[in-house]
Amino acid sequence: MVASRFLSGTSPGLNLNYAIMWTSTRPLLLVACCLTACATTPAPYPASMAARLAAYAGSAACCEDPIGFSYTQLPESGTVNVVIGRSSPAFEFQSGLSRFAAFRLPAGPGAFRVRVKSFFDGPDTPDGSVFYPVLAMMDDSFIVTRVSSLENLRLEQALASPGGASGFAVAAPFDPNISPERYLVVFTPAVLLGAAPADHRDGDVLTAPSTVWMGRTGKALVTPSPFGRLSITIAPLASPGAG
Repeated sequence: MVASRFLSGTSPGLNLNYAIMWTSTRPLLLVACCLTACATTPAPYPASMAARLAAYAGSAACCEDPIGFSYTQLPESGTVNVVIGRSSPAFEFQSGLSRFAAFRLPAGPGAFRVRVKSFFDGPDTPDGSVFYPVLAMMDDSFIVTRVSSLENLRLEQALASPGGASGFAVAAPFDPNISPERYLVVFTPAVLLGAAPADHRDGDVLTAPSTVWMGRTGKALVTPSPFGRLSITIAPLASPGAG
């Protein structure tokens, strides 16, 4: 089945020193309770979590293969604001069904970094919520080259972002001279929304640390949401070895 290409794990032999460059930040959950920011603009999805989950439960996959996704072109530099809401498409990812946003990466020859930040919604924790972003990168054949995981997220306080909103962020470097990646997809693991995958498969974003990390202990975990507001920032990087 063609869709299985998207559900595969990271490519064998990929240089993970370049590919991931993630920061391990499990302690962020312990301080997130105090930093949830209120949304200042009405969001195009239900305000109550019960209504959001009901809308999520009624979602259907848009297609069987990422070839059918609608991709938004990212600029070579700048910020794009995105809402994953009721009108966003859904897909059956390796970790389960999720609404998503899909992007075509900049076509220039230079290296760059993409930072995805998901903002906290609603009142202070435990009543607030957030869309936990996971990134999947694909080449021009729609083969998955890299997938981030939940422990890659880091907490960004309001003062760290324009507009003064707190949230969880994840960043990834790209260099066309090292890996010819063409597409970026942002989604959230279905297990956070109560829909665990039927079985374990290689390359699943639900790694062993993630499974432990997701344990609901008191108010340490900001409530996961199937919808959310994202900020995607693209910035040039110096290629490895550049003087």
